[in-house]
Amino acid sequence: MNKTITLLALLLSLTLPAAAQTITASDSVILNKLLTTNKQYRSIQNTFRHDLIKSKKKTIQHRYGTLYYQQVTPAKHGDTEAKIAMRYTQPQGEYYIITTTHLHNGIDGHNLHFNYRFVPLMKLLGNALAWAMNGDIYSIYNNLHTDFQLTSDAHHYIITLTVQKGYNKGITKMTLKYDKKTCLIDYMEMEEKLGLIHKYTMGLDAKGKRHAPLLNTPINDNVYTID
Repeated sequence: MNKTITLLALLLSLTLPAAAQTITASDSVILNKLLTTNKQYRSIQNTFRHDLIKSKKKTIQHRYGTLYYQQVTPAKHGDTEAKIAMRYTQPQGEYYIITTTHLHNGIDGHNLHFNYRFVPLMKLLGNALAWAMNGDIYSIYNNLHTDFQLTSDAHHYIITLTVQKGYNKGITKMTLKYDKKTCLIDYMEMEEKLGLIHKYTMGLDAKGKRHAPLLNTPINDNVYTID
């Protein structure tokens, strides 16, 4: 009888889907620290490296530029909570901009401009990047319907968010690394359903030099506009 029960349990474990990885009480201690600390960073400006990986073609493109981030007060629930501009110097003139109403993609030959009112998926993408920048892991977890994993190394909290089956709306996985001392994001990796992988390393320039971020300094609003 016991052998029969054991066999049935084994068969069920092989056929049933794995339980979703959820946020535990101990995880929440770290997540609350990230969220609370990042609220004091009303603006962030720094260099960055963007590795664009086209997995099907096995090609990697390295891009460099300056990232501008500024917290905003949403007009209504669900609106983006930050403005983000990635202004590229290599290749010169490329950009990726998130505002409260639009997402502008001028990378890799694209010239795309999305109004959130008509393309709500772009609003979700804009919010995902804003939440990552301001350390709001809870909002990514809840709105993208992800599994969750928290690990660490000597210098970083490492958070992996994998979108559950049936909820994929463009993004399949995000990996985020936050500095343990400052709680600032140091690294963001985003995998798209289309097969593209984006890796952003904050503070790195084209010569491989590291830069400290400028925090809570005025940012010219022109960086968020398209001519």
